[in-house]
Amino acid sequence: MDQAMPLKLPRYMFRRANGSFRYKRNVPKDLRKVISKATVYRQLGNTYQDALRALPKVHADIEALFDRERRTTDEQRARELVRERLGERHQSMFIEGAVDPEWPEYDDFQDLAEDVEHAVPKGVTQQIRAATSKAAPMSLSRVLDEYYAYKAEDADNGLGTRLDRIRKDLILSLGKNRYEWTELQDLTRADANTYRDVLLARMSPNSVQRNLGVVKAAINHALLEHDLDFRNVFQAIKIKGAGSSSTDRLPITDEQLTLMGPAFASNDTAKALLLLLTDTGARLAEITGLEAKDVDLDNAILHIRPNDRRGLKTKTSSRSIPLSQRAAECLREHQVGLSDTDPIFPAYAKPRGNDSASAMLMKRLRTVIADKKITMHSLRHRMKDKLRNSGCPEHLSMAILGHSANTVAANYGSGYAIDVMREALERVWVE
Repeated sequence: MDQAMPLKLPRYMFRRANGSFRYKRNVPKDLRKVISKATVYRQLGNTYQDALRALPKVHADIEALFDRERRTTDEQRARELVRERLGERHQSMFIEGAVDPEWPEYDDFQDLAEDVEHAVPKGVTQQIRAATSKAAPMSLSRVLDEYYAYKAEDADNGLGTRLDRIRKDLILSLGKNRYEWTELQDLTRADANTYRDVLLARMSPNSVQRNLGVVKAAINHALLEHDLDFRNVFQAIKIKGAGSSSTDRLPITDEQLTLMGPAFASNDTAKALLLLLTDTGARLAEITGLEAKDVDLDNAILHIRPNDRRGLKTKTSSRSIPLSQRAAECLREHQVGLSDTDPIFPAYAKPRGNDSASAMLMKRLRTVIADKKITMHSLRHRMKDKLRNSGCPEHLSMAILGHSANTVAANYGSGYAIDVMREALERVWVE
């Protein structure tokens, strides 16, 4: 009698003795002290088909867990540990630095540090032991941590990565002590210019401008939130060569888009992403992070909004836009069998999945177009030009593309009606 062929199980999937399937993943060594278990498990389903369907989301959730833990600072872990073990009152005292060594609460912090010393990273116990009446300095280190905490819910995963790079560059240019312990008001224009010059040694002027813009915004946030009255030395830094240049990205032309078609046709996901980016003008991360519930097929509307898989670049990125007939049909095909929270593109709905999607698409684009000023993001520039050339008002174009309108008036109301957007887009779509 023939025996059934053994199932070929994907990585991290194993079959239990009762026949059901589980996800099994060893916790990376660098996270063993912040994740209590050495191995994490998740139930995948009772059948092989159920397990295969569940695997992408479960894997993305575990990757997101590891990524989130890596981004959590020692200070954030210490705050949470204090709240969990000692309560909210002690946490408030810890955050404000209002702990006098003569108070009995001071001993509570020292006892907690001793109790968890070998169970958490060394930096966490150091933070708890350092709880005194002397408040932490309003340094660049604190400013960036507070800015990330403020922006984390609205920003995409790229903000954390960019801030990590900025921290390293600030330490490289100013030194660790000046980065972590010098008060903002004691920083000088020379410090800001030194940071700029370190970046210019290896980056384009526009990239330097973007990084400086993040530091400037973080400091402005701190000045406002803490009611500080001194100038931001990172404001209005001169960067020779920044701004529009001959190396800027160009929009994709209709002829180039036609040539690209065959290069994307051999892969259903690549073909779908090309179509959706073309007809919506959305950012790639906005499309790869879509869940089934974000697509309203009855009304042909796409809801671009934050979800558990990714945030959005800015608050104005959250929007609803009309779908062309071919885009709606494409999404209908990819929605088959999905529940509301299932990702439409599971291979890329995970941390850094957008980078993988971009690499996959660019590989195909480069077989047709060698010009480095043409990238997948050029489809967004194409939509911007198409809307402008069709007579679409600037503010309506910005609403469709999720650009920020930096005026008070632009932030009132609920935005343009879907029918108004659809009328503008119908002049652009090529069915």
